[in-house]
Amino acid sequence: MRKKLAVIGIAAMLALSACGTETPSETDTKVADPTAQATDEQATVGVTFSDLGNPVWAELVREATSYGQELNLDLTAVDAQGDASTQVTQIENFIQSGVDAIIITAVESNSLTDVTKKAQDAGIKVVGYTQVLENYDAQYLVNAYDTGYANGEVAAQWLNENYPDQEVEWGLMDLPVFPEIIDRANGIKDAVAEIAPQAKLVATAPALTTEDGVRNAENFLQANPDMKMIATIGGGGASGGNTGIKSSGISDFESFGLFGIDATEQEIQAIIAGDPQKASISLGGGKAHGRTLVDITRSLLDGEDIEKDQYMPITVIDASNAQEYYDEVYGG
Repeated sequence: MRKKLAVIGIAAMLALSACGTETPSETDTKVADPTAQATDEQATVGVTFSDLGNPVWAELVREATSYGQELNLDLTAVDAQGDASTQVTQIENFIQSGVDAIIITAVESNSLTDVTKKAQDAGIKVVGYTQVLENYDAQYLVNAYDTGYANGEVAAQWLNENYPDQEVEWGLMDLPVFPEIIDRANGIKDAVAEIAPQAKLVATAPALTTEDGVRNAENFLQANPDMKMIATIGGGGASGGNTGIKSSGISDFESFGLFGIDATEQEIQAIIAGDPQKASISLGGGKAHGRTLVDITRSLLDGEDIEKDQYMPITVIDASNAQEYYDEVYGG
């Protein structure tokens, strides 16, 4: 059986400016000091995301844009809306406009090989986020499999506590488009299979947005009325799933478990309220990621020596620490 994950403590998660170097558990990465950078020259940064319909990414961009002003970075964000060719054009436009850096969440990493090299050849710093790029100056990544495994682990433990001696049906909201998200889904499935072998996966459907989550949960439960658990690969599916479970007529929230990844504000509120959602895996959150990406970009533009590959922390947020997390991250 795969060794259970050692989950990073919430204090370490909240100290995101010291995120990992070679592995998610290391915390010696050098990042920018916001105070020290306050007088640096103004710089322009282009930001292109694969789909800003993802609430975590939308939150990230808002925070990065605001925080960037504090570090004299002027951010311009665009939405590729899931179209790889559109994203290539967006990056070309950023290069043409003479930006100093580009932050990229790729629609398809392979489609960006040439245009990111062109950006670097023009002296532009390239920062990748979540999806691995071939040509880049720094990346902020998630250990996808371990993140999924952490989610599947807490979901399986809940199944064992609530349905220990009976076969139980569960559903998975995945997103088989990005390799990293496929790894995340595989981690969920492996953990449930290893820890709660009595659980049977009976439904899967892709989910990125809240709307996807609502629709999937309703469809899952209509086709599988005995389903007792749903796990998702992201916060959009989880937030929508919580709504969809309730709208499907389930009123005994203790009997149903929803498990997400991202620990969005909506997810944490649902956990605190005693809704179907029981836990979510925090990777730092959209606001923290926005600040980290800005710090990384500022450091590169200042010529600092930083780790090229940096990783997000992995922290389980459940009823035991949801209020503390909410107060710290979302301001209570």
